[in-house]
Amino acid sequence: MDPRLIEELNEFRGRRNRLMGKLLRKSYRFLESLAGEKLHEEGYDNFRIAHLIILMNIDAAQGTIINSLSQRCGITKQAISKIIKELQEQDYVSTEKHPADARATLVRVTENGVHFMLAWQRVTQHIDTQFRDIIGTKRLEQLKDILEEIVEHYETNVAKTDIDLGMLKN
Repeated sequence: MDPRLIEELNEFRGRRNRLMGKLLRKSYRFLESLAGEKLHEEGYDNFRIAHLIILMNIDAAQGTIINSLSQRCGITKQAISKIIKELQEQDYVSTEKHPADARATLVRVTENGVHFMLAWQRVTQHIDTQFRDIIGTKRLEQLKDILEEIVEHYETNVAKTDIDLGMLKN
């Protein structure tokens, strides 16, 4: 084998701890671990990130129809319906026929769901504190700004293109 290829491969491997995917994946695992521990302390053992994503996208006062949740979360209606069923079993949401459109299902957050989301708020504060202890307040805010900019770019440019291409395939 060509020794230059081996050398190039070894140089690449030497930088593997700085690869973006690896850093983001390990950071997410750390965040997930902190969240799981804190939610467990709060008395919540049976949760998934998908539960939080959906709960955070339900309008607190008037509820939200499943079609709107699907669009907001970027999840299919079938997947939303399955997760809504799980949330109903835990008494975090209730469902009913929409008063103006009997074909639509309206999802509302229950009092237990509100308590769960407020526990999640405490979890996010705990995570921020842990990260702040490691990198400081200024750098934590910079990190959030940078990640927000990347997400906004993706959602504005890439995700829209994915949706447009998906519509063309149907």
